[in-house]
Amino acid sequence: MTHFIDFLEFFFVPLASFLLTLIILKFLIDRQSVVFSRDIPNLRSLHIVPTPRGGGIICLIVSLLAGLMVGIFASFEWWMLGAGACIAGLGIVGFIDDHRALSVRKKILAQSILIGVMVGLILDDRSWHLFGEVFVFPDVFVFWPVLILMIWLVNLTNFIDGADGLLGAHGAIITITLGLWFYALDAHALSLITLVVSGTLLAFLRFNWSPAQIFFGDVGSLALGGWLAAIMLIGITRLGLPAEAFVILYGYIVFDASFTLIRRLSAGRNVFLAHRDHLYQRLIVKGKSHQQVVLVTGGLQVILVVLASINVVLEASGVWLLVIATAILGLFTLYVCSVERRDRNGNS
Repeated sequence: MTHFIDFLEFFFVPLASFLLTLIILKFLIDRQSVVFSRDIPNLRSLHIVPTPRGGGIICLIVSLLAGLMVGIFASFEWWMLGAGACIAGLGIVGFIDDHRALSVRKKILAQSILIGVMVGLILDDRSWHLFGEVFVFPDVFVFWPVLILMIWLVNLTNFIDGADGLLGAHGAIITITLGLWFYALDAHALSLITLVVSGTLLAFLRFNWSPAQIFFGDVGSLALGGWLAAIMLIGITRLGLPAEAFVILYGYIVFDASFTLIRRLSAGRNVFLAHRDHLYQRLIVKGKSHQQVVLVTGGLQVILVVLASINVVLEASGVWLLVIATAILGLFTLYVCSVERRDRNGNS
């Protein structure tokens, strides 16, 4: 009977979040709500018509309300409330940036403060599981590197939000996977909240699938990046999950954005200027549709999910699984280069 009740809870609560997000977004899009700003196409855009931006605020609000309700009825701890407030703060920074463009300095400062507080709240155990071994690090070697890593992840998530359906699809796949991991570890409240987030992302994907009726906006991408960063730290330090499993799971987001930034830096280009140099952007520029890119990278994400899940079960296999994941991402890069080469040969 208990398992049946669990099934009902873990099915209907995410379903309710999906339907609520779907209804609210439909209502606001149809009425061209002032809640959303307008994304005007420019030379670096991958869309050609002005499109509402900021739909991620609905995913954020629904997730926060559902998380608060789960916290009230389940095992609630104050650090969870504080971490949720920090994620909401990241969303607010993004919302302001969507409507009134903030300088890079102001955004990084705000992110540093909010993520710094979040790291301080979440960090519990200084022992980290890496490649089948347990390492204990002094506080001074944990807080600052983790803070920098989480700021990096939040911004990489934001960089990936540049094609119709891309961030929504990857975010949904990742959060569903994390929800199942946490359920298997008996972290039921955390699992339920994570599946609620996936429900809101799937609903948003309905309107963000190409041709997109609305974009996530910085309010959504920064909040989702904050959630992914927070859940990674919780999984590693509080649930004892292997750190490399998250490296593999987040592999596409981290690899595409990091590879692009390093490539631009090595070419002497300004990394803060908008561009179309990401691997997924290069595919679209060369003629692949948004749907094709999402399906290809989504398939890649599913492979990373399988590898990361094997790592969770077989921690000692982490090194080889990380090597395999890196090789697969490398093959994807070669695929992008081959598409560009065929396009050049066809135009010559």
